[in-house]
Amino acid sequence: MSDVSFRTAAIVADGTAPVAAWPRPAAAAPRKLRGLLVCGLFTLPYRAMRCAVAAGVSVSVLGNAGSDGLRRSRLCARYTKTTRAFDGTCDDGMIATVNAAIARDDIDFVFAGDQPSTRSLIAMAPHLSAPCFPMPDLATFDLLNDKARFTELCQTLGILCPPTQVFAARGALLASLARGETPVPAVIKPLSLDGNRGVTVVESAAAVIAATIDYRPVLVQRFIEGADIGASVYAERGRVLGYICHRLRRATYTALDLPVVFDALSRIVAATGTTGILNFDMRLDPAGQVHFLECNPRVFYKMPLSMLLGVNFTALGLAAMTGGATDARMVPPGSAVRSMKAILAALPTPWRITRRDIAMLGYILADPVPYIRENLRIDWEDRSY
Repeated sequence: MSDVSFRTAAIVADGTAPVAAWPRPAAAAPRKLRGLLVCGLFTLPYRAMRCAVAAGVSVSVLGNAGSDGLRRSRLCARYTKTTRAFDGTCDDGMIATVNAAIARDDIDFVFAGDQPSTRSLIAMAPHLSAPCFPMPDLATFDLLNDKARFTELCQTLGILCPPTQVFAARGALLASLARGETPVPAVIKPLSLDGNRGVTVVESAAAVIAATIDYRPVLVQRFIEGADIGASVYAERGRVLGYICHRLRRATYTALDLPVVFDALSRIVAATGTTGILNFDMRLDPAGQVHFLECNPRVFYKMPLSMLLGVNFTALGLAAMTGGATDARMVPPGSAVRSMKAILAALPTPWRITRRDIAMLGYILADPVPYIRENLRIDWEDRSY
């Protein structure tokens, strides 16, 4: 292990969970922090890797066939392919594989790049020979990641959510629909899949019958007219240390001023006492009310955009690990960063190009191959937001 300023984990000879050990005194010129990214996808882990690199981390990747595109990034220090699937489970073989990568690459900390690998890493964490990036405990992760249980939590805390029903399977939903007990329009979704996988908006009973529902249980929420918005936090033991409320519209990512959102997120974080990066999906209705839809207790797709607006959630977690500054970081409302599509549209009027546009161009040009391959759908899977 390297000379780092947070506590590292010492390997225990008898195979039990590692115990914490104080680090050696820091060297005069310490090398870059080395992180190991475990993942099984490309698009979301790539964003997590970029934010870690921006925080000064040298990132090695332990991935499988789904994350092969990461090897083409010039910012990936080393790519190790494994046949193991980081699928939300944990076993001795998976632990041994990760510990071998930690030893080989002299890793300082381990972090996860998608939802299944986050759950696996939480379960593995006590048995690894390096500390992990801050995450919820397993019980809290499962609570927040389950859309029905998250809705129940919000209702308990007095936080507005759409009316929600859960059915054991498609047949039970159709029976309820026939009895007139499930109104439409509605949104049909699985309890815990992410990246909009399995999500279907239906406007009529016929659309429900025609919808492909190949999962169980089935969650149904009343469709809320309005706009999609989101919010993200970094939390430490029930306290919000980093926050942004955001909207992506017309290829522009904008920070919003919605105090009701920060208040609700603060209550959720405090009630669960959780730690780590959390991302929330919401709808803003025409009357200005915010309806909470779901929580994703993991890294999120728009992390680099938040970083370009001034909040690098990975850097906040690393600061917490090292005992660094804990002052809350927030983005001024109205701050915006445009995607390449919006920047290109502004080129005929170059006086409209902003410093954040330049920063976005720099972000892309620093590692262009993954950007090109992703936009050509060569390295791609369903987006994980």
